[in-house]
Amino acid sequence: MFQLCWHQHGGSGLAITYAEALELPLQDFSWLIERIGTQRSREARELAKAGRTR
Repeated sequence: MFQLCWHQHGGSGLAITYAEALELPLQDFSWLIERIGTQRSREARELAKAGRTR
């Protein structure tokens, strides 16, 4: 639940409320959790890549 409702300072991430998260079908909830993990991994790789090219 925390992963769906939390968003990083600066606007990155989802802006879903706790009530909205509770109403999601389990399949959608699971997909969003997986997708968030994928996106965070991508962003971490891109940040590391950008740091090496400076």
